Amino acid sequence: EEIEEKEIEEKIEEEIEEEIEKIEEEIEEEIEEEIEKGGSSNEEEAETLEREQEEAR
Repeated sequence: EEIEEKEIEEKIEEEIEEEIEKIEEEIEEEIEEEIEKGGSSNEEEAETLEREQEEAR
């Protein structure tokens, strides 16, 4: 039973890590899009998105 629990925990951890990676990629894409648009307000928004990304980790 302990082995099964560990396997389940590992699967859950993997799924969480994959989800975090997906979110990080989406945030990075948003940051890049904002930077491409230019403008100071967009830079601030990009910094906010970067902070959110760090918090997600």
